[in-house]
Amino acid sequence: MKDTPELRSIAIYSREELCGGYFVLWIWDDELSKQCSPGQFFEIRAQASFHDAWDSQRIPKLFKPISVYDNSGGRIGFFIKNVGAGTSALARLKAGDMLELIGPLGNSFPVVSGKRVLLLSGGIGYPPLSYLQKEIINHNLIFWLHGGATQADVFPCDEVWTVDGSIGKQGMVTQGLEDVIINKKIEVLYSCGPLPMLKQASEIAFRHGVEHYTSMEAYMACGIGVCHGCAVPIGSHDDWDYLRVCKEGPVFNANDVLWSEL
Repeated sequence: MKDTPELRSIAIYSREELCGGYFVLWIWDDELSKQCSPGQFFEIRAQASFHDAWDSQRIPKLFKPISVYDNSGGRIGFFIKNVGAGTSALARLKAGDMLELIGPLGNSFPVVSGKRVLLLSGGIGYPPLSYLQKEIINHNLIFWLHGGATQADVFPCDEVWTVDGSIGKQGMVTQGLEDVIINKKIEVLYSCGPLPMLKQASEIAFRHGVEHYTSMEAYMACGIGVCHGCAVPIGSHDDWDYLRVCKEGPVFNANDVLWSEL
């Protein structure tokens, strides 16, 4: 892995409002754009300004790990859900405000060609798979399953599942996974979302001999591999070790993750 990228301050180019507390912050940086690959993330936070009503005392000190949602010709998008103090500060940003960021960080999804591919996302696991889809869609047959709690958590895909049944099929998105794998003759699965979803997806994919790469979600205090707070068990029950989601991940071969220890 290369050395940790430097801290930068970049003005927000534009802001896009979505439903249910979701929004996209866009920046423009040709150099960073060339460095990004699907699956990578940035550590970002709102930059405090003494001219703002919400001054430096109200800006969270920790960065938030946010996956790259889109990257094209220098334009990079961060797809965010307003759920806490860190994302609330980001939610108040507008075009022209400054964003502090470190990245791109972590590894990326292995890129395949000539395969029957399934994308599986849950909630805020959607953004990294959107970026991946744009990169591989011209060389693979792709089907996308996405699930959320309600219709506010749903975005463009091929098959929708919601817990409350407000749109699409009612239930957990993994309920439709096995049928899709069989009927679509899926060869490669990419997934990102809540841990229970990833664990169940791994079991189903393994049972059907499907190659499976998953982007893990974890709490990251530093995001650069120093604190080891995001470590996950990798290996077998007889021989395993901890790897850091922020440094060796966030993308892992799902068969290498010791799911029983999570």
